[in-house]
Amino acid sequence: MSIHVISNELKYLGLSRKIIIVLAMLCALSACAASVSKSEFNDPYENSSRKVHAFNKAFDKAIYGPAAKGYIVITPPLLVRAASNFAGFIGNGVQAVNNILQADVKGLGETVLRFSVNALTFGLGDLATEVGIPDNNADFGQTLHVWNVGQGAYHEIPLLGPSTTRDTAGFFVDLVINPLNMVDSASIRWSAVGFYVLDRLSDRSQYSTFYEETLYNSEDSYATARNLYLQNRDFFLNKGVSEDSLEDPFADF
Repeated sequence: MSIHVISNELKYLGLSRKIIIVLAMLCALSACAASVSKSEFNDPYENSSRKVHAFNKAFDKAIYGPAAKGYIVITPPLLVRAASNFAGFIGNGVQAVNNILQADVKGLGETVLRFSVNALTFGLGDLATEVGIPDNNADFGQTLHVWNVGQGAYHEIPLLGPSTTRDTAGFFVDLVINPLNMVDSASIRWSAVGFYVLDRLSDRSQYSTFYEETLYNSEDSYATARNLYLQNRDFFLNKGVSEDSLEDPFADF
């Protein structure tokens, strides 16, 4: 289902129905994850995930990687930064919703302050970071973690890459709760999607060494990507203190 279709459907959903849908997802997710401890390695779909990984790898080599490099080559650095900054700016809405759901008063204050400061540049600059206001990057996968929902099974998603049951559910819930869905303008919503894509292209180019070392120079790129994703996600969810005492796996990239 596309973001556009989801946005249109939201106009006809009552608040009570939204709550029922989210609660149903959480119950199903809790049931799937209940038997998996936080320390247990859980990859029951490895065979199918490896096929998806092969597809994602081929897509990166043929389209995503070249597009990211081309984007950086033809776009002035100032515009690249502005597009990424604006993507983060318009993402503050869903971030604030998750801060509220997590009862994270400090995080909500940071998000609101970042939005207010960066609004001075219409979201094209990142004055908030320059003055030391942190970005907590709250998402619904993190919210589920705060609510003690287990991570469930690891898997790969076509085009999107590594994930877990909890994070996949979180991704789709974030689409639903994004305040931009309430904007009655398809062009604005699709523009937001466009800025998100440009931000991802920028990331792909910025971390090209990491991507290519992982995908093309690893003996087993699937296992490497899986381990890095789970380690980095654990690092994020625990606010920089890994349950396995692991350092940030992306610190050198």
